[in-house]
Amino acid sequence: MDRISESFVVASEDVSSGHITTQTGGPMGNSARIVIIGAGPRPSGLLERLGANAEELAGHRLRIDLVDPHTPGAGRIWSAHESPLLLMNSRAKDVTMFTDEASRIDGPVRPGPSLAEWAKAIRDGDIEAPTAGTERLAEIHALTDESFPSRRVQALYLEWVFGRVLSGLPEDIEVHIHRRTAVDLRARSQGWQVDLDDGTELPADLLLVTVGHADAEPTPAQQQLADFAAQHGDVYSPPSHHDGVDLSALAPGEDVILRGMGLGAVDLVALLTEGRGGTYSPAPLPEDPDRLEYEPSGQEPVLWLGSRRGTPFRSKVRGEDVPAGPSELVHLTPEALTAAEDEHGEVDFENSVLPLIAAEIREAVPDLDLGGPSDSGWDLVSALDDPLVGLFSAEGRRSGEEALRRTRDVVVSHIADDLRERTGEDPQRARALFQVLLRITGGLARQLPAERLSPASRGSYPGLWHSLFSFVCSGPPPHRLQQILALERAGLVHFLGPRLQVRADESTGRFSAEGAGGARVEARALVDAFLPSPTVEGSANRFLRVLGERFAAPDPHAPGRLRTDADGRVLDAEGAPVAGLWAVGPATSEFPLGAFARPRTDAPVFRRNDALARRLLATAENRVSPGPAQSDRPAQELEIVGAGKIGTAIARQAVRSGLHVHVHSSRDPRSLRARIPGAVAPSAAARSAAATPGEIVVLTMPFHAVFDLDPAEFEGTVVIDATNPWGEQDVAAIESARERYGAELSSSELVAAHLRSSRVAKALNHIGYHDLEDHTRPAGAEDRRALAVACDDEPTAAAVGDLLDRLGFDAVLVDGLAQARHLEPDGAVFGSVASREVLTAALEAADAAVLTAA
Repeated sequence: MDRISESFVVASEDVSSGHITTQTGGPMGNSARIVIIGAGPRPSGLLERLGANAEELAGHRLRIDLVDPHTPGAGRIWSAHESPLLLMNSRAKDVTMFTDEASRIDGPVRPGPSLAEWAKAIRDGDIEAPTAGTERLAEIHALTDESFPSRRVQALYLEWVFGRVLSGLPEDIEVHIHRRTAVDLRARSQGWQVDLDDGTELPADLLLVTVGHADAEPTPAQQQLADFAAQHGDVYSPPSHHDGVDLSALAPGEDVILRGMGLGAVDLVALLTEGRGGTYSPAPLPEDPDRLEYEPSGQEPVLWLGSRRGTPFRSKVRGEDVPAGPSELVHLTPEALTAAEDEHGEVDFENSVLPLIAAEIREAVPDLDLGGPSDSGWDLVSALDDPLVGLFSAEGRRSGEEALRRTRDVVVSHIADDLRERTGEDPQRARALFQVLLRITGGLARQLPAERLSPASRGSYPGLWHSLFSFVCSGPPPHRLQQILALERAGLVHFLGPRLQVRADESTGRFSAEGAGGARVEARALVDAFLPSPTVEGSANRFLRVLGERFAAPDPHAPGRLRTDADGRVLDAEGAPVAGLWAVGPATSEFPLGAFARPRTDAPVFRRNDALARRLLATAENRVSPGPAQSDRPAQELEIVGAGKIGTAIARQAVRSGLHVHVHSSRDPRSLRARIPGAVAPSAAARSAAATPGEIVVLTMPFHAVFDLDPAEFEGTVVIDATNPWGEQDVAAIESARERYGAELSSSELVAAHLRSSRVAKALNHIGYHDLEDHTRPAGAEDRRALAVACDDEPTAAAVGDLLDRLGFDAVLVDGLAQARHLEPDGAVFGSVASREVLTAALEAADAAVLTAA
């Protein structure tokens, strides 16, 4: 489109190809090619490190292909459209994606804002807000250092980080984003070929797998539970993320067993109570100033909670970063681990490492009761990781109401004591424990890779330690536990205790669940409220299963996962590195690392990302891809002309909805990349002199500028006129166009007359840009908003209706462009917020009024 000075591609997907190009420099010749499977937070951090180290190590052009069907930067787990009730378990000031002065890395440090600093910069006007949605923007403006942000605000931060990373890449790095799923790989003479689900074949000199927490196929035991539920008309939900649970199947007032009491269970409790209209109010007591009361809505189920431990993860500590205890490790040192090595250079975790860990904890928290001194360290594990089971076993098993009361008293007392210890006036001991466990985790990540463990100890590490650390240090915000206690007092939460046993009872056709203290319930609904095991052979991700079939070696340290070395290289059955293949994340034997971290803590994930990026760049220096990918081209696309407020809002929502979008704008390329994460200028070869026939083009430019467009460039396209005439220039443009095309034509009919070779529809103009993101809802939602579509033919109406549905709105057809007047300023439905039924009635009334007036 020769009248548009720059053309950009938004990180997004088309249902048929899903490919975009991000080029920061000029056209590239032969270049080393790295394919990265995954484009969530961890790959985003790795891409930042690749860019930071490229000046020193690249020495030639580099092409990077990112493959992920989900929103780049945020990935599978984080969504800008999640419920605001779903919170992070970290304070805003404790979340960053950037290295800082504390990072001990070989590459350059490139500081950036923490989540809290990013929010403040938006409030101060130093960073442009990544959303026009008023609800999300209000959350950002209300965020403080101490806030526990919603997950959707974190998603916005991650999207913004991704845009910043792309805008900061050097000119010799070219990035292509494929909003598709990898399904297979094959070895080539040099490197690999990755097959995508749309038939695209990506050659890779180096392949890096960074898939995060994926869904899983049911295990045999889970399948038996599902079959039982189907046979008896019950409900069973296997392990999944919260969005994998059909909450509508859990009826008000019915008993529901939640197996699992970690963060996933806390999310489900929030969605099934406050998410169904219940409310909390302060009900302080002198000894419990943060106490709450819950007012039910009547739509809640009755939740029965139990797990292996029988209690929720421990509360986050108030002021957890206030220094407490020793500032350095004094027992778990490199020298101590070296001294513990056997003749093979291996270390026994239980016999050699756990005692060092126990000594560190006793050093930091001398008065912590660990059950007595022990050389093995298992006293620490049992006391910290499993605090309730001994209370029940000591007194014997009970039954009936007595068992329920006893279990309730034990669990409630434990939660209340935990809150007092961790959020009271002087939580110094809790702070010291938190800080020493954080240092121990960092030390283990640095000093104890999988290959350093003795075979006898690999079954308990790092899983055992990660589970313990998560339970003690990565629990929910304190008010979440106060809410659970309030729900218990309201009779909507019951506790089943530790060592929960669940079975399907054929005699009753119901699930039964019983804890160690004898508390028991029967119910027709069972929800496994925890994440599936991240094994490759059981993954719902086909590509991970293929990797597992070819490369998952038997390893007691990481059963069912890809075995990797300290550099992230995938190892074969003999323990040798597979050439050109790297992997990180939950499906590997890597020590568990989050994708983001606390500022100024020398975070292990940043060290790992930097080292891996440098290794990839050094290896890529001797690899040059022989040619382009097959089918490596965009097919049907959504084109947006204009990057003002409404154009930006549409583009951002299109990205999050999985669409493949080109945005044409005169804005500076780097500004647009920050405004719409993933937006970059395509290469000259990728640009077309005319739009692709059949694609959809959305005009969000000033109305008068439409008549400067060359109609030939839009031949065969569906054009959505989202403009509104405002001001003197637009009035003059209407007068001029009516002289040319007809005095009685509506503004959209004038647009259609000018773009005579296109099929024009009026839509997306009668919603405010700030509402576009706030009001999106999934299909079938009771509060879904409808938008009107005015056009002259059914195929165009169907195409635009499908787009609106994808964006999160119902479509209501207005018969003919002549009736587009109802959608324009001062029209009957301009600015309306209405359901399909209400909008339809308003349009019919407007039509009737026109006929009456005539």
